[in-house]
Amino acid sequence: MARSPIKSRGRPLKSVKLRKKIIGLSLMAAAMVLALAWQAVYVGWFDKELKVWVFDVGQGDAIFIETPEGKQILVDAGSDGTILTKLGEVMLPWDRTIDAVVVTHPHADHEGGLPEVLRRYQVGIIYETGVLGYDDLQEAVRELVEEHGTEIILTSEGVLPPSYATYGGGQGWGLGEELGLEVLAPDTNLQNKKLDNLNNASIVLLLTYGDTSILLTGDAPIDEENQILDDLSEQVDVLKVAHHGSVTSTSGNFLETVSPRYAIISVGADNDYGHPHPATLERLRARGIEMFRTDLDGDILITSIGGEPTVESRPLPF
Repeated sequence: MARSPIKSRGRPLKSVKLRKKIIGLSLMAAAMVLALAWQAVYVGWFDKELKVWVFDVGQGDAIFIETPEGKQILVDAGSDGTILTKLGEVMLPWDRTIDAVVVTHPHADHEGGLPEVLRRYQVGIIYETGVLGYDDLQEAVRELVEEHGTEIILTSEGVLPPSYATYGGGQGWGLGEELGLEVLAPDTNLQNKKLDNLNNASIVLLLTYGDTSILLTGDAPIDEENQILDDLSEQVDVLKVAHHGSVTSTSGNFLETVSPRYAIISVGADNDYGHPHPATLERLRARGIEMFRTDLDGDILITSIGGEPTVESRPLPF
């Protein structure tokens, strides 16, 4: 005589297993939804804050700007593919576009990760000075730009991107009515020029949002810092210290004029250059400036809703 199916509380075993599987899949789906919701809140999906991330990419610079209007701008890309991990932590999983990339100057620790960014993301525009680099990196970038149809715009002091010139406010960058991104340096045409020191060609940007001001200096040396002092009529809230805290930047005179509340140094742990230099650190300490360092503090996040900014260290949850 055939055996009847084994039952559990009056139900066939296969039915119980199916039900458990459905419940398990439902719980997994709910967990994924909660995780995405957390990430959405974390990266600013539901708020109108300005977010500026200074990523810990080792000995290099990579700064990611997310505006209240949803624009995304990457200022430098570090030296390698580390930038992809960082972007993946703060961008939504399905977001594969970046509005603009600013290459402050073509040193490998600022431009080295850009080819990886161009392979992973659709970049709308690249802003650069056109100065010639020392290696094959620029050629690799050019090939990818041509392949993906990315536009390159050369910029210098006061020169606004023509494709953004009539789009909203934001100093012609189309970033929103109360948010500005202004090019302070360099003040000369550097297209196809060779320089002994590419740091002298660094693009310097002033980002403003209401009462918040953030100065992004690339690797600008003291001479270039002095050139922009006339453009800074008021003190800034946050200074991204030039050239990883090198002694060739961040002079006492510059700090007296800029007078930041916060200073952020993007620098690699135990680097071969001795950055940041003790003299630079002392100049910052002597003025009571609160310092953050990527080698000690990890990734750093600046947020603002238009008033005084907040600066946090190690904010990434992943």
